[in-house]
Amino acid sequence: MSHDMIPQSLFEACAALPGWNKQLRLEAWKSWQSMAMPTIRDEAWKYTNIARLEKMVFTEVTSTPSTLTLNDIPLTIPENRFCFINGVFNTALSTDLTAGTYLLSKSAWPHIANKHQTPHSYFERLNAAMLNDGLYLDIKSSTHSPIYLVLLQDKTNGLSQHHLRHRIKVHAGVKSEIVIVDWGLADSMNLTTYIMDIELDEGAELNCIHLKKAATKGYHIRQTHSHLAKDSHFNHFNFDFGAKLSRNEISAHLNGEHATCQLNGLALARAQDHIDNQTQIGHLAPKTNSVEQYRGIIDDQACHVFHGHVLIDANAPDSIANQQNKNMLLTSTGQAYAEPQLEIYNQNVQCIHGATVGDIDEEALFYLRSRGLSDEIARQLLIFGFARSILETLADKNLQNELALWIKTHLAIDSELILTAVDF
Repeated sequence: MSHDMIPQSLFEACAALPGWNKQLRLEAWKSWQSMAMPTIRDEAWKYTNIARLEKMVFTEVTSTPSTLTLNDIPLTIPENRFCFINGVFNTALSTDLTAGTYLLSKSAWPHIANKHQTPHSYFERLNAAMLNDGLYLDIKSSTHSPIYLVLLQDKTNGLSQHHLRHRIKVHAGVKSEIVIVDWGLADSMNLTTYIMDIELDEGAELNCIHLKKAATKGYHIRQTHSHLAKDSHFNHFNFDFGAKLSRNEISAHLNGEHATCQLNGLALARAQDHIDNQTQIGHLAPKTNSVEQYRGIIDDQACHVFHGHVLIDANAPDSIANQQNKNMLLTSTGQAYAEPQLEIYNQNVQCIHGATVGDIDEEALFYLRSRGLSDEIARQLLIFGFARSILETLADKNLQNELALWIKTHLAIDSELILTAVDF
């Protein structure tokens, strides 16, 4: 078992940073070193091979000042934003830190440390040991506009690593929205671990929208852990445009009666991208409700993995769970693995799940061609329509329109060509 990919010198440099709990870092470092890297022999990783990652060696990177700006992102980023470049908070591109917003490296480390003193998984332990920075958002009043967290990855002169952790607490009765924009240069190579801890008090509501267009050569491990109190609502939207490895682990713990969550995701994998979506929903109280809809569009030699686990506890009668996963293969060389899983310990519940993997619907294609459309236009209509069903779950129409352009560009869909044939 080798842990040489992170030299001891890199850890010592992190441990020497002022303002952090060195003891907790050391405990996490030793814990990480004692744990084997996940392999395809592990159930949760059987379709995702990361053996090549262990052969890499991340060095002390001395990068030049970043030239990235928000104009590099084809998205409207409002003023209410906090920006990190290569894991480091960027003051110039961020709004001022106000009451309820704390930077981990300055004053918020105890909020993270006290809440999560025992990291469990391999990459969670690495994150705790090598953490660069992050935010603690203590949201005590409803927000009328989204809070944007912008994560930029610039090219460096070596194999770089970035480790971030955010904690979001939404107080009772408060409504808020977070938009996370994860943007990287196409040819940069890095390892990124990113953990978000979310706590919703009674009656709170949070929309969390994650837009990930990361470096195509990068390895990106993201975990989102949410805990929902009575009558709270958590809506999570994940739009993933691929990477060498993009793994998204999302968990929702419905701890209070009438708590509800919605998990929606769209994976757009091409070239040799590998996108792995792992979701876990725990119905732990009566009358809880979850809806889950993930779709994947797989081109070239890319791969999409979906594993969705829903637990209905014995103490969760009258709960409802609906999980759907659909995958569209655009080539014979693409791969998709769909594994819905229900674990039910109470019979007084309603549970639905389904998973499909297939090519473009030939009957739908034939119908469109019979209406006078060319084969190319018909295919593009069906592909974008497949993606649009997830896109339309967003309430923000402006963000919908901007993401539609991202999707069309990524899938090489010619909007002008389509518009000449049909009212799109």
